[in-house]
This record gives sequence, C-alpha cells and structure tokens, in this order.
Amino acid sequence: MTLNFWKLLSGRVASNIGQCFYNVSLVWLIYHITRNTFYTGLTGFLVLMPMILQFLVGPLIEKFEKKKLLIATEAGQIFTVVIAFTLYSTVWHSVWALIFLTPVVAILSMFSNPAEMTLIPEFVEEGKYATANSLMNVTYQTLTIIFTSLVGVLLIYVNPLTLYVTSIVFNAAAILPFFFMHLSKNRKVADDPVRRAIRPLIAEYVHSLTGGIRNFHRSFILKFLPATIIANCVFGMLSAVLPAYAMMRGGSQWFGIYQSAETLGILMGASLAPIIQKFPLGKITIYGGIVGSVCWLLSFFSVNNYWSVLFYTVSLLFIGVTNILFVSGLQKAVPKEDLAQFFTIMTSFGGFGMPLGSLAGGQIAQLWGIVPIFISVGLSFLFISIYWLSQKILRQMPAVDKLGSGIYMVYTDSHSE
Repeated sequence: MTLNFWKLLSGRVASNIGQCFYNVSLVWLIYHITRNTFYTGLTGFLVLMPMILQFLVGPLIEKFEKKKLLIATEAGQIFTVVIAFTLYSTVWHSVWALIFLTPVVAILSMFSNPAEMTLIPEFVEEGKYATANSLMNVTYQTLTIIFTSLVGVLLIYVNPLTLYVTSIVFNAAAILPFFFMHLSKNRKVADDPVRRAIRPLIAEYVHSLTGGIRNFHRSFILKFLPATIIANCVFGMLSAVLPAYAMMRGGSQWFGIYQSAETLGILMGASLAPIIQKFPLGKITIYGGIVGSVCWLLSFFSVNNYWSVLFYTVSLLFIGVTNILFVSGLQKAVPKEDLAQFFTIMTSFGGFGMPLGSLAGGQIAQLWGIVPIFISVGLSFLFISIYWLSQKILRQMPAVDKLGSGIYMVYTDSHSE
C-alpha cells in the first residue's frame, strides 16, 4: 500500500469518527426533544434524500481534483454544524433549527464517498482492490464501533448538543491527511470552469451524464437494482425507529449499543470479504441473505437484550461481505474513467428507497408500532436471496477476480473510443 493510501485512510477514519458523534447525537437529540418517531423519520428522509440525486455529481467528480473535493466537504460540514448550533442556542430554540440543515451534510457526502472510492485504483495495485477496500472498511469501522458505543454511553451523562458540536473536531482532523495527499501529475482534471464558456461546459456535462446512464442501463449491474431498492427502503424505515426501539430495550445506551452492533456486523463481514472472495459472488449473496434473514428475526424476538444484540450483529455479516465484494467487483468490471459515474448512478437509483422508507417508517411506527418494520427488514434479506436466485446472470455470477470479462464486463462509450 502506498503512502497516499494511508493518508486517504487516515482522513476517512477521522471523518467517520466525526460522523459518529454527529449521527448518534443528532438523532437522539431530536427524539429526546420530540418523543415522536415522525421527526426522526423526517430527519432520516432529509439526510438520505440527496442520495437520489447522487448520479448528478458523477460527471462533476471527474472534472475536479478529488483532493480539493475531500477538503471542501469536511470544511463544509464544520460550517454547517456551527450554523445549526448557533441558531438553536440563540435565536431559534426549536428542533427545526437542527433538522433543516441536515441535507447539507448529506449533499457534501455525495461528493466525498465516490471521490474516495475512485482514488483507490490510483493508490493501489489492481490485484489488491478487495484488500484495500476491506482494510479501509475494517479500520474505520473498528473505530466506528468504539465511538458509536462511546457516544451512546456519553448521552447518559453529557448534553447531546455538546456531542453534536464535538463532531467538528474530527472533521478538522480529517482535513490534514487529505491536504498532504499527492495525486499523479498526469491525471486529467478539467480546466478552471470560470475560464471556460458556460454553454460548452453544460453541454459536456449533459453528454457525460446521459452517456453514463446509457452505459449503466445496458450493463449487467442494472440487475442489482430491484433487490437494492427494497433493502434500502426497509433499512430507511429502521433508521427512523431505532431510537424508539432502543428506548423499549432500556434507554439511550442501547441506542449506541445497537448502532455499534450494526457496525460490528458490517465490519466482521468486511473482514471476511478478502477470505471468501474466491467463492462465486452469486452463491455468497443467495446463502448470505437467508442466514441474515433468520438471524435478524431471532434478534427481534429475543427477550434477552444480549442475545438480541448478538443475533443483530450476525445478521449484518451479509451486508459487510457484499458491500466489499460489490465495490471490488465494480472496480474490476468498470473502466477507471467511468467508476465515479457508475458508483453515483448505482447509489442514486438503488438508494432512493431509503429516504422514502425513513419518512414512511416514522409514520408507520406512530400508527402501528415498530413490529411491522423490524419484520420487514428480516424479510427483505430473504427477498434478496430469492431475487438473486431467480436471475440467471446474478445466480451464476463468478468470484470477484473473474469479473471484467464477457457478460460481466462493462463496455462504455469512453472505453470503446
């Protein structure tokens, strides 16, 4: 691994810790003030809604230097948190002062996540993509487990608003390693947009955007969408009701514990990904979904909180494994110059169910309780298995290392020129 990779990893770790403080404290603060899942669902909706538009930033990411994008996103989040805190503490003593700026942070993430992903192929040798992706996830999610649990415990003793503001310390720390990254001099970065005519720039953007959507539509990756949409929808519902579920289980500390269990499960799955990447991806997804479904339902119906957390953790191994392998497969099958577009299109089209699920979940929980939502999450895992089993191209999908040829190769307009 290169020094640049370690700088990228360090920045992402610091940023993610800040996100732990931000996410846990904000959601709990809103639920603590309102005692209403509708508001937590609305917050999730506003945070996740920009995900639908992420495909619009794909062409832009390739036009600007990714180092500057990463620095700007961290600085933007600091600015947003400071404004929200100031408004809430001085002239606008309402939960809306905290809610209305939440989409800004999400919009900034629309740029940072794809930018980080597309730097991996530049900083890492081709055969080590899965290892690099796994290392990034394992490292920063290990700290996420620690700090999510820590914030959950701190909520018992510390004002959540204080923890909310503390998040900007880690955003500031993330800027330093990003600043010292060195990108290749031969990278193609667009000229300063101010110096270019607006009309040609817009025409180039639209051409790149429509070309990316066309390439995505005719690729095998399109088959991923139905299962992804359903899964994201029910997980959006989950994000809206988890504070209420934690309160039912015993209080704010369980909110942090369940969030840490979620991260731990995904982390353990990410750790397993390099070990099992030689197995066919189709079979991993089918069997993993069945195991995840059973464990999730066992978690919900367990009376003992500790058994519930254990099954909750195991159920999410499946998500951790497939997250790493899908990203590695994308990096293998898609030409490097088109990675950002494909990643953002997949995130946008696959993720639009999450904000809608969050908004609906908050309202459903108010009307009928949280039971239908938790059962739906377990059934969504099972749906993924059944869907992949029903699609030949997904059922027969080979190991990640064998992607990038034949029907599992993405042929784009830019790649063919």
